[in-house]
Amino acid sequence: MTVEVVREALRSGRLTINPLDDGSGVVLDVDGEQLLTMNVTGLHIMTAIDEGAESIDEVTVAITRHFEVGPEQARGDGKAFIEKVAGVLQP
Repeated sequence: MTVEVVREALRSGRLTINPLDDGSGVVLDVDGEQLLTMNVTGLHIMTAIDEGAESIDEVTVAITRHFEVGPEQARGDGKAFIEKVAGVLQP
């Protein structure tokens, strides 16, 4: 699952989360030598995974608790975002 791929990259130190003052942030991919820019929602998703979210269901809950969005949209947006980040991690 892609949440696991992203979570492992965070735990191994391959990805590091760097919040910015405006609520957005950047994620540094050390191995891929890339800098990924994140809006507030993207940073919240990455932080949720870093803090223990292990599935898209748990990410969906984190999104709906923080933002005014329904679960279907939160799930779809969260899944698409995580798939994008996981795609960057592929060789």
